[in-house]
Amino acid sequence: MAYSHVCSLYVALLALWFVLAAFASAAEAPPADIAAEVAAGAKWQPLWNGKTLAGWHEIGKGSWKIEDGAIHVTHERTEGQFGHLVTDRTFTDFTVRVRYKAVKGNSGLYFRIEEKGASGVSGFQAEIDPTQDAGGLYETNGRAWVVKPPPEKIKTWYKPNAWNEMTVTALGRNVTVHVNGVRSAALVNDPGRTEGRFALQVHGGQDCEVLFKDIEILEWKDLAPGPRMAGWGQATGEWAMVGKVAKDPADEKRLVTGPGAGAIYNGPKGRTRNLFSEYEHGNLAAHIEFIVPKDSNSGVYFMGRYEIQVFDSFGKKGAYPGIECGGIYQRWDPKRGKGKEGFEGRSPRVNASRAPGQWQSFDVIFQAARFDSSGAKTANARFVKVIHNGRLVHENVEITGPTRGAAFGDEKPLGPLMIQGDHGPVAYRNIMFLPLEK
Repeated sequence: MAYSHVCSLYVALLALWFVLAAFASAAEAPPADIAAEVAAGAKWQPLWNGKTLAGWHEIGKGSWKIEDGAIHVTHERTEGQFGHLVTDRTFTDFTVRVRYKAVKGNSGLYFRIEEKGASGVSGFQAEIDPTQDAGGLYETNGRAWVVKPPPEKIKTWYKPNAWNEMTVTALGRNVTVHVNGVRSAALVNDPGRTEGRFALQVHGGQDCEVLFKDIEILEWKDLAPGPRMAGWGQATGEWAMVGKVAKDPADEKRLVTGPGAGAIYNGPKGRTRNLFSEYEHGNLAAHIEFIVPKDSNSGVYFMGRYEIQVFDSFGKKGAYPGIECGGIYQRWDPKRGKGKEGFEGRSPRVNASRAPGQWQSFDVIFQAARFDSSGAKTANARFVKVIHNGRLVHENVEITGPTRGAAFGDEKPLGPLMIQGDHGPVAYRNIMFLPLEK
């Protein structure tokens, strides 16, 4: 009997160890992103025309020339002043990529900058260097190093003496940097600048030589920048444009807001009509930020038909598949019989929810259902990837039809984004989208 108890205890402890090990492994999983799908599926636009410096202007010191389809810049050690090639336009939310070869000296891809400060510009720099720091984030005339990758990590993504590709995505207050397809730096809810110009740099007081080419951009559209409820269909109910949003300190089930713009809020009762974008989408990349108080509930319906659930799931297990935050909500058919009406709900792989009253995010790659020339459906809609707060929660999930609560019972090639507004207080901001060709 004693031996049996010992064996049982050993088995139980071993099972617990496996559970804890699996949890630790999940907790330590690297952050996920949608960069590869965006790069492959979107229609890039040139940020540099490849022939002249039209659309850019020089400040400071540096010799900027165009040779063999590349911008070739050099700088002498004896010159203490920095050199920058700056875009004439300002940009807000974007994905930008550039191929570069760092021969010698320190350089960088600047973004969201303004032309002022000791070096000539102030703002973020994605670091370019032939020997170190490649892919880190530095804030000139600000916080200095914000993300400085360790040398052993840099070796895994940077190719010295060769052409490298750098990609920077800045959506609202979230920033990610990739070098040769590997994430090198990331910021979430960063307090820094949210708009400005791009610039290429050579460092003062150094011998520098850098080449840049294939500079391209994707500009994301924000559905919640203000003023008022621009971009959304009429009859918006109690939805309103607001500034600051936070959990009500006097009532954990409510939100408090301040005047301004940048977020949309479904009113003090949290019981109003659903909201529809004027824009209709098919294949899409989306970044969406939201905040819910305790026990509140909402949802984002792609094409007004397929819901990703928004819910206070912090530390909770869902009552049925798909009810959890980040879940793909279930379909519904009363003909299936009592207790079986709900089907095809998909719970997230992990519970990535933050505590109520904290801003959270979804990053989504969505593929619309496809139809032939006669209108017959040839492929189901699909959530190619859903990321909740940096954690991958769904991948390649087919949706055979509209989920419960959808605005439309049919399926079409295009449809609006729908925000559910009648299940409790909720606010959204940085509702970004980018059409995808595939």
